[in-house]
Amino acid sequence: MSKEVKTAKELMYKVILAGDGAVGKTSLIEKFVTGKFETDYRMTLGTNIFAKSLTVEGASVKLIIWDLAGQPHFKHVRSGFYLGAVGALLVYDVTRRSTLDNLENWRTEMMNNTDDVASVVVVGNKCDLKNLREVKRSEGEEYAKSLGAPFFETSAKEGDNVEAAFLALAKGIIQSKGV
Repeated sequence: MSKEVKTAKELMYKVILAGDGAVGKTSLIEKFVTGKFETDYRMTLGTNIFAKSLTVEGASVKLIIWDLAGQPHFKHVRSGFYLGAVGALLVYDVTRRSTLDNLENWRTEMMNNTDDVASVVVVGNKCDLKNLREVKRSEGEEYAKSLGAPFFETSAKEGDNVEAAFLALAKGIIQSKGV
């Protein structure tokens, strides 16, 4: 008598991190994927791609994470990088108000370049830099609320809420896709 072995299929989703240069997108991804934080700033040229598997609501999920270059001069190459993305972390730096002000431009760019965004999470990064803060938590929460999106303040350096933000993104995708 043979026993049937059921193997769980891993769901794969392309997600992006979008936001101005130097808001900490790469640092957030590296903290999430490797648990490490690098103190030296390296500008992303075009895009970097990372992957991490996790279990969300009982489902095995692999996030293919695209780290988009945030500098304005890369705008002309970014449009193709959005294709196929079903989720996004919109990231700003709590120490630079202009980066929150620009999130709507990033959201518009994303919506103009992909058709199937199932989940968006708004992230205010660098919350560990309390003495340099320019953006109140309530302002980030208000923007996220206007989108119907979850909101997290994170610190890639300290690891605060990094995993929670990515888990919320994956959970939102799964719920939206009806998995």
